[in-house]
Amino acid sequence: MIERSVREEAVWIRLDRPEKLNALHLDDWRDLHEELERASTEARVAVITGTGDAFCAGDDIGTLESMDTADDVNELAERLHDVLFGIEELSIPVITAVNGLAYGGGCEIVAASDMAVAIEEATFALPETRIGAYPPFAAERIAEFAGKKRSMELMLTGEPIDAETALQWGLINRAVPRSELVDAVTDYVDSIVQSPKDSTRLAKQHTLHGKPDAGDRNRIAGALAQTAISDDCRRATRAFLERKTDADGE
Repeated sequence: MIERSVREEAVWIRLDRPEKLNALHLDDWRDLHEELERASTEARVAVITGTGDAFCAGDDIGTLESMDTADDVNELAERLHDVLFGIEELSIPVITAVNGLAYGGGCEIVAASDMAVAIEEATFALPETRIGAYPPFAAERIAEFAGKKRSMELMLTGEPIDAETALQWGLINRAVPRSELVDAVTDYVDSIVQSPKDSTRLAKQHTLHGKPDAGDRNRIAGALAQTAISDDCRRATRAFLERKTDADGE
């Protein structure tokens, strides 16, 4: 599911489950976190991208539907937030190379990353409210750089935005043709590694000064647990999976 390759001074981490739009199971979130930690000891930059026409569709909805207790949800929250807060805390810059749709947790990975380049056809969405949940990490982070009303639009409607809108809102740095995605990210990597590692580490650290802290993480994880095992969430996730099964069968 998680593949890695080294290109000079960058580790490229690829989400490789294209038949599920690179949606992530519990173990996938853990593996992604471990690969990021490993990259910080081996390279100057980590790049996260996807396989096929999707960057990442977030959590595998089947995982949410199977959760019965708050402990189950807390385990998912821990692994998800190990990645999201881990990206922010990592000593090296993290760039997302968004090769297609970035929904739910995939959109949150983009929000957590230090820089992002997307193909012009990429779309971004936070559809969690439609299955009775909501994205607590994205709720706070996207509001910080895009503003309250734009964050509310993403969360309350669940509707996707295109790459041009994501660029205007500050979710990504550049939107490029698909054929130029790797070169655009490589250009950023080449520029970053011209500076000493300590300089880039401190620049990142002080840009993020004041967050994340334990209070942020505890508050965000608790909010997820409140919704994900509710009856509303159960009904909505089952309905989503039934619709998907019907669509796949047609």
